[in-house]
Amino acid sequence: MNEIPEIERFLRMLPGFDGLDDREINTAARATEIAYYREGSDILEIGATNQKLNIVRSGAVELRDSEGDLVIRLAEGESFGFPSVMNASPARNHSRAIEDTLVYHVDGDTFNNLRRGNTALDTFYIRALSDRLLQKPAAQTFRGAADASVGSLIGRQPVTIARTATIAETAQAMVSQRVSAMLIVDDEEMVGIVTDRDIRSRVVAANRSVDEPVASIMTESPITLDADALAYSAALVMMQNNIHHLPITADGKLAGMVSRSDFMRLETEHPLYLVSDIAKQTTAEGIVKACERLPGLILGQIESDADGEQLGQFITTITDTVTRQLLRIAERELGPAPCAFAWIAMGSQGRFEQSAKSDQDNALVFEDDAPDGADAWFEQAAGIVNDGLDACGYVYCPGDVMASNLKWRQPLGQWKKYFHKWITVPEEKALMHANIFFDLRCVYGDQHLVDALKSFIVETASGNELFLALMTKNAMNYQPPLGFFRQFVLDRAGEHRNTLDLKLNGIMPIVEIARIRSLAAGQMRISTRNRLKAAAAGGELTDADAQNLIDALDFIEQLRLEHQSRQMHAGKKPDNHLAPAELSPLVRQNLKAAFSQVRVSQQALKNRFHIQ
Repeated sequence: MNEIPEIERFLRMLPGFDGLDDREINTAARATEIAYYREGSDILEIGATNQKLNIVRSGAVELRDSEGDLVIRLAEGESFGFPSVMNASPARNHSRAIEDTLVYHVDGDTFNNLRRGNTALDTFYIRALSDRLLQKPAAQTFRGAADASVGSLIGRQPVTIARTATIAETAQAMVSQRVSAMLIVDDEEMVGIVTDRDIRSRVVAANRSVDEPVASIMTESPITLDADALAYSAALVMMQNNIHHLPITADGKLAGMVSRSDFMRLETEHPLYLVSDIAKQTTAEGIVKACERLPGLILGQIESDADGEQLGQFITTITDTVTRQLLRIAERELGPAPCAFAWIAMGSQGRFEQSAKSDQDNALVFEDDAPDGADAWFEQAAGIVNDGLDACGYVYCPGDVMASNLKWRQPLGQWKKYFHKWITVPEEKALMHANIFFDLRCVYGDQHLVDALKSFIVETASGNELFLALMTKNAMNYQPPLGFFRQFVLDRAGEHRNTLDLKLNGIMPIVEIARIRSLAAGQMRISTRNRLKAAAAGGELTDADAQNLIDALDFIEQLRLEHQSRQMHAGKKPDNHLAPAELSPLVRQNLKAAFSQVRVSQQALKNRFHIQ
């Protein structure tokens, strides 16, 4: 069997099996069948006879008990079915593939014989049996590891090989070290990464010589993260970039690596599942169906003590994923784009600050030397994306600031003309509608086009006091809802009578202050918090003032999260309108203090640009 060497290599990496000698590993490999299960397929039903040790080779499997409660989710290298093999009893849990999955089925008699002959294997599975039999249904959360550092997930020292090594030497080292990915170094500096998937797709499938240097197939300059970063941040990085392995550094040096399976073991309903599901869809209808899980995930996020910043990153990452997949679908339907382009997100999506209630703000930029008729392609692609986003719950922009609008689907040169006019010949009314364009971020396509535009904006805006003054005047349209004697000013009529609009009158004033202050400091940072920090670093704010605004933003966003959680539990659509009567006296006082801080910062901004 051609699969035997591959099965042997994989088994050698597994806990318990790593103590078997070559003969025993070969025996196990020859007693192994390979089965492929499509997403949603049943593998074992409760009460079924099971005579196999089942090992997840790739993909993911979930186990549910007789009540339908989730027991555990399993990733690559993890086993199931062994309790029934070891006890000669029927399967006690229902196992199902939750994504396309490859399973190694090891003959149960062979497995039991190997256990009897090897103490390490027997001990490992006896402990696993005890853990599994005592396993309680998992709590429905996907944020259990969020407050841990990513460094705490590292299981071993970094495994590396020199870039001059051959592909064969690298594969042999991966087998001996029992790893599924190898970090490539040059004089102790990491320069790339190679995974077992790379070897299959770039070497075996491509019929390349294993004598070539490993540098010829590695992914150069892989994304890394510092060991002190939160595990949640690492999950977001992996989500945003659709990667399975993430090298971790400490003090600028390699500390190790974490993989997607590390999070799948820690989290029972991790966003990586949804990102993976969306990325597999080939139709807009499929994406819409996948996004039906998003409200539940958002609610779980809120109830798992996520803060506003984390929730914003999570929702925005899903929106970005949906947008990219819709663009890929457009490219399949329409053929390749006629020239280089970039899809731009603006507003809350551009800032990574979307909430449970978000609409669309997007645009498209393409290169100046586009061929005649190029816009016909971009018009159709924009329609596919904007319609798809709306169907997924990201409603059309009320002001029609979307790429489907020809005005916001232009070549780079025209975009520069737009910003040049907004900045050098500013008009108060025009800037009121243009402010979200200063939040632009590339979601898909040619990043260089967006970088060129952002550089132009910074060069043009820095030091332009008239432009910044008009931006400041417009920002005063968003006022904290406090009257005389620090009393709340509530909506007096309509659907939201006796409520505060936490977004319009609480969050947006801070967003505007941060945008203007960072532009004045010559910065084009993305998120509101980073803008405030950049403004402090550039002397536009004191460190204390920046932190006070960040604290106010954190507090207001937390109240909005709790409010939206209550609405979603009640089956209502989430909004931003909070009734102060729902709050305790202490929380009301703290909210007034947050609004007062915003008002003080607004006055300081007006003084800075001499606004009466």
